[in-house]
Amino acid sequence: MNKKIDIVMNEEEPTPEWVFELQQQFREDLTKFQAEFSGISEELNEIKVGIKAVNEVIKSSNELMASAKERLTSANELMASAREHWTSAHTSLASSNARIESASLEKQIALKKMNEIEKKIEETKAVRAETDQYWNDLINKEIEKRNKCLRHRSRQSSCSKLSAKRLSNNDEEHKQSKAKKRLKL
Repeated sequence: MNKKIDIVMNEEEPTPEWVFELQQQFREDLTKFQAEFSGISEELNEIKVGIKAVNEVIKSSNELMASAKERLTSANELMASAREHWTSAHTSLASSNARIESASLEKQIALKKMNEIEKKIEETKAVRAETDQYWNDLINKEIEKRNKCLRHRSRQSSCSKLSAKRLSNNDEEHKQSKAKKRLKL
């Protein structure tokens, strides 16, 4: 039930003044509205340009952040690799130090053994020199005695028996003294 109200204007009746005033007011309001709308439209365009610029800055910032994240990831990987190298180097250094210490101990032991061997060699040389001296003295005494015996030809047979007996007795004494010296060492 729509009711239509038809306003029929009579063309013969003059248009009232208030209609003209309303039309004039409407035009003025429309002009103001269009001016304000134009200003708002310009502001909206400026806002759109600003939003576009902000979007570009955000896009650029996101790209920079992605690049920074990639660099950070790469730096973290490099740090992890450096830590592994440091750990490996530290382990190698510890191993090298252990080898150096072991070699140093082996060297000290070898030097100690070498000194002991040199000492034994010197002791053996001293015993040998003493033994040589003993036998040289004994031989020289026997040579002297033989020479004396040769001078006295009459006693030659008895002298040779005595010298062999003395050499045999001296050899036993020397062996016993040598054994005692070895026991002391």
